[in-house]
Order: sequence, then structure tokens, then C-alpha cells
Amino acid sequence: MNPPSETSTPSLCRHFGTCGGCSLQDKPYDAQLVLKKEKVLAALAGVAGLPAPSVIGAPDIWNYRNKMEFSFGDVYPPVEGRWLKLGMKPKGRWYEILDLQECHLPSPEAAKLLASVRAWAEHEKVPPYNSHKKIGVLRHLVIREAKNRPERMVLLVTTDGNIPKASFIEAVQSVYPATTILLGSNAKESDTAISDSMEILTGPGFITETLYFLDGAVDYRISPHSFFQTNTKGTEALYALLRAWTRELPGTSTVLDLYCGGGGIALSMAGAARKVVGVELNPSAVADAKANAERNGFRNCEFYCASVELLLPSLLDLRPEAVIVDPPRAGLHVKASATLLEMAPPVIFYVSCNPESLARDLKVLEPKYAVDRLVVVDLFPHTDHVETVVRLSAR
Repeated sequence: MNPPSETSTPSLCRHFGTCGGCSLQDKPYDAQLVLKKEKVLAALAGVAGLPAPSVIGAPDIWNYRNKMEFSFGDVYPPVEGRWLKLGMKPKGRWYEILDLQECHLPSPEAAKLLASVRAWAEHEKVPPYNSHKKIGVLRHLVIREAKNRPERMVLLVTTDGNIPKASFIEAVQSVYPATTILLGSNAKESDTAISDSMEILTGPGFITETLYFLDGAVDYRISPHSFFQTNTKGTEALYALLRAWTRELPGTSTVLDLYCGGGGIALSMAGAARKVVGVELNPSAVADAKANAERNGFRNCEFYCASVELLLPSLLDLRPEAVIVDPPRAGLHVKASATLLEMAPPVIFYVSCNPESLARDLKVLEPKYAVDRLVVVDLFPHTDHVETVVRLSAR
């Protein structure tokens, strides 16, 4: 078990118990790791022949998140002099907004940013979006922060992009070291922070992060909607584990990275494999992955924009030595599982953010695969989320 950093522990957040995000914040970190290991083992109880799990703790347990999504809402019932909230949606109460005054997961400056943007909106009289009435302008405020570089992004998501832009930029830059600021528009009724269109207000429109490993470093361009693991330091530990497993493969290896996002895992494998092929359905993430490969000078990485279940049979014809899967919380698409089972590549590395869907997929793959390594990786201190990494070998 890797010990956490010596970062000082703040007193319990004033929102603890209301926000619902940091549900384990009142427990010592070692106790949190025990609970997460037990959670994984309970979910995987029906999988035969599991090895004893190892545990990798988070290097930093505070201010570790590199992405946060905050929501706007109006004050109801109305309060004299206050008509706008900006913060988190309490767990299980999606129509409410907790007016966030502090949060110890992103950088310390994040709380100052929320206060400044809240004051800007009230001064400029820009109304928050009301999801019941389907009226209003301000929907979400998204921040993305490089932890190993001095780069940060702020994205304001609105219904139509009609805001006083100059004063918004000033409100951000007065309290937060943003290197790029963007304005997105989402006129759909669905309450997501994904924008249909994007305007760059300052900077390049993306940030760059660097992950460091014992034998080198990899740069990543991160666009507003690209997937990137939210714990940078923890991700370095996770990817280092996958690099080590890849180097154990016999001879020169070809590795597939399914659900590759912006190339996070694939690019970290570039120095450990002969060839890496990534597949991702999000076009902007694939563009990031290709730009990241070029930026790092990796000529052994290829990326395709397609659904995994459709492209996988052709990719498995390449006879890869290993297939890495890092699916969304729902787990593998049923067709992808069936293809893996039918074509049976020698080794599968499964990275999971949901022990329940992992258990289901392992049961599906069980006729041809055995789990020979099981690692619990904590990328989300103080929350009940946990990352699990397993290595499956063909029987």
C-alpha cells in the first residue's frame, strides 16, 4: 500500500453531510482504503479464483481533482438580495443547488472563483437557468487544472452565450490563474455541461498536462470535453502499473486501448510497446489523442474515431498481445464482450471505475479468462468511488 502524501488534513468541510460528494471525509485515510478494498471484494465475490488484492493509495488526498463541474440555480423560495446559487447538486436531489463556499478537492483558489463568478452574475443580472421552467442563461461552470504544469481552464456553459464577456473574463482572472477561458452554449433541455458550440474568450482553448514516469514523461493536450482521469498524481501511479505489465509481455508487443479518450493510457504505453492502437467515439478526444501523439513524437500510436463494438473485430485481427479496456461506468458493451470472448486475445488489462459492472464483465469472460492480478487504486480520496485494475490471462 502506498502511503498518502503528508498534505495537512483540513477540518471537516462545512458542507460535509449535505453535499454528499465526500461521504468518507470523516474517516482516517487508511480506513477509507480498507473500506474501498472491501467494497471491491464484495462486488467481485461471485468471480472464481481471485488473487489477493493489492492497494495503491492516492499520492495526494486533498486538492487532487483536476476537473470540477459546478451548477447554477436560482434561490427558491426567494431571499431578499439573493437570487442565484453556484455550487454542487446534493446527492439524490438533482433539482437543488448547494451554494458552495468551500471545497478541498480542487485547488484552493476554486472557492474564490465561485464567489467571484457568483458576484459577477448578480452584478450583471445574468439569470441562472431554471430546469423546471426551462428559462434562464447560466447553466454550468467547469474548471480543469493541470497539476504538474501552471495551466488552468474555465468553461462557462450557458443557454445561448449571451453574456457580458469582458466583465466575466475580469471576474475570473481577478481571483483564478486561468490560462484559457471558454464560453459554451447548450440549449438542450438535458442538464449536462456538454456544449453544442464553443467560443474561446482567452488563451488557446485547451490546457496541457504532463505525467511523469521513472523512465520518461508524456504531455497531454486536454480539451474542454476530453476524458482525462481526474486525479493527476494518482493517474501517474495507475499508468505506471499498466506500463510495467505491458513490459512483461513476450517479445515486441501490439496493444489495443479501447475507450481511449484523449489517449491517456495509449500514450503512456508508447514507450513500453511496439505499437499502440486506440479507439474512441468522441471526435474531439480522438483529435486530442492524435495531437498528443504528435506533440510527444510518438510514431507508434494510431487512433480511430469509432464505436468499440463495431471496430473491435478488425482490430483483433492485428493479433495484439494485450487489450486494455477502460470503459465508462456501465462497463463493456455486450457486443465488445462477446467479441473478446470469441477472439480471445492473450491478455486483457481491465481498468474499471465501477466494481459492479466489472464483476458482470468478468463473469462473462470467465469461460476463457482467469484473473491473475487484482489491484485497488484510489483516485478519489474521501469519496466512495474506487478504481480497480485487473489482469486477465487466457486459460
